[in-house]
Amino acid sequence: MSRGAGEDYKGYYIRTETRKVNGENATSSLYDSVARIWLDADSMADETEPDLQVEGEQAFPTEFEAHRYAERVARQYIDKLEAE
Repeated sequence: MSRGAGEDYKGYYIRTETRKVNGENATSSLYDSVARIWLDADSMADETEPDLQVEGEQAFPTEFEAHRYAERVARQYIDKLEAE
């Protein structure tokens, strides 16, 4: 599993995580992702539970792609919250 550095977006703090989904003996790797969202960065720094969690729905051949997808999904989710 790997963690993204995290970023602020519209007052929310997003951190992504990826994990390998197809086992250690597979000839190629696939990764899925999750985005954890906090209402403020201080809560994230204290390792408290995220306020929201958004699961990725796809698997990717690289961790980089999985992180970018999770960030995009989290931003879309936040945009939708802001629009309501």
